[in-house]
Amino acid sequence: MARELGLEMVKRGYGLVYGGGSFGLMGVIAQTVHESGGKVIGVIPEAIKKIERPELYTVPNEKIFGEEIVVQDMHTRKALMNKLSNGFITLPGGYGTMEELLEVTTWSQLNIHEKPVVLFNMLGYFEYLLKFIEHSIKERFVEEQCQGIMVAGSTAIEVLDNFENYKVPPSHYNLNWTEDASQPKEDFV
Repeated sequence: MARELGLEMVKRGYGLVYGGGSFGLMGVIAQTVHESGGKVIGVIPEAIKKIERPELYTVPNEKIFGEEIVVQDMHTRKALMNKLSNGFITLPGGYGTMEELLEVTTWSQLNIHEKPVVLFNMLGYFEYLLKFIEHSIKERFVEEQCQGIMVAGSTAIEVLDNFENYKVPPSHYNLNWTEDASQPKEDFV
């Protein structure tokens, strides 16, 4: 399914900004976009490069999928990924994935950006998260208008259709700090 998304992204003219790793779903989509002729930018902190790119240290001349930007820390990584991308598509993952997803969702709620936030709900992976958001709205911890910040799709086509047709929910905040940070130069997800 990650491969299908990568192929569909290239078909629609999108490049990929991603966390710079080479394995798991992150590696699959990066390799697919790169090998299909799409532009790929991996943003990775030096401290975790050995974890997310171990082959660079064990396999001589290992190929990097596209351009690699090494940064100092996770905060810089996320800020740069936000600056370089037109929006966010989240594939299933663990704590780091959830942390990044919730941060860009919060940034949208605060009107720091007005970019799509789309979940690739592969095989129902995000169903419990979507139910949690509904529960949080019911309990009045999340405003009902903020439910639409995250939208989900269960196929590559549905994900990219939702990305392209995304409507930014209204916000009570106006923290869009810089115009430059919200306007990438090229189409990247």
